[in-house]
Amino acid sequence: MLGADNPLLALARSGRNRTHPLLALLVALMAVFVGQLFAAIVLALLSPADPVWRQLTTLIVGFVPIALLVWAWVAAYEGRGFATLGFTRHRAAAKAARGALTGLAAFGAVTLLLAALGYVVREDRPQGWAAAGTALLVLVGWILQSSTEEILARGFVLPVVGAQWGAPAGVAASALLFAALHLLNPDVTPLSVVNLVLVGVLLGLYALYDGALWGVCLWHAVWNWAQGSLFGFPVSGQPTGTLAVLDLRETGPDAVTGGMFGPEGGVATTLVLLLGVAVIAVAARRRPASPPAPPA
Repeated sequence: MLGADNPLLALARSGRNRTHPLLALLVALMAVFVGQLFAAIVLALLSPADPVWRQLTTLIVGFVPIALLVWAWVAAYEGRGFATLGFTRHRAAAKAARGALTGLAAFGAVTLLLAALGYVVREDRPQGWAAAGTALLVLVGWILQSSTEEILARGFVLPVVGAQWGAPAGVAASALLFAALHLLNPDVTPLSVVNLVLVGVLLGLYALYDGALWGVCLWHAVWNWAQGSLFGFPVSGQPTGTLAVLDLRETGPDAVTGGMFGPEGGVATTLVLLLGVAVIAVAARRRPASPPAPPA
């Protein structure tokens, strides 16, 4: 999984030019800056009044331009196609489905742990189940938002750095970048930063395990969707502003529940993420060696 012949790293070596690892980090930061500036202008002009459409617009307009800018760099400078960012055809549907299911299971485990400790309560909102249709609609936005972050961190930075400095360096660089991009989120705490780094490590290893991005994109999307649209928690410190299917609220100590940042800032999430890293490490160790899948 961490070898130089990993399919995801091979994709980063397939272009006519290679981006230097330090330049890759700069390109990623510039893509975020320009993309967010564009989004701020568009959102100021649109600003939908309906909370559902406002959330969808924010998730799409606020992130898709970043993915397009990364793709533009890879195409123009490196001479690579979009598929080389990790979207190869080999078992794409199976990898995406597994990512969605494990993302739901992972955040479900966080919620079950908090519930077992007595640290969540159900809000009295009978219209919550009526939000099921809205939640499914918002899932489209979460997929685009999360896929953008994965293209940036695990589709571009990790393979570019990993192809030249080794897979562990790629995982570390992408995880630290991922955490750094959330430092200005509301109510961020030291533990939430640790968990964001852990999420980055987990998804970095997952991307290398799959040799593609389908799984991590759907894992990330469903993890975020379950937090905000299914259970009603803040997502990385930001309330969704829309009704959730199961509208829950944390009641226990902030160190465990995450407080205002949401469960991603608590020890319950730390434990689940560490378990996830261990599961991927064991699975990679037990998987028999096989030749890498064709790049596209």
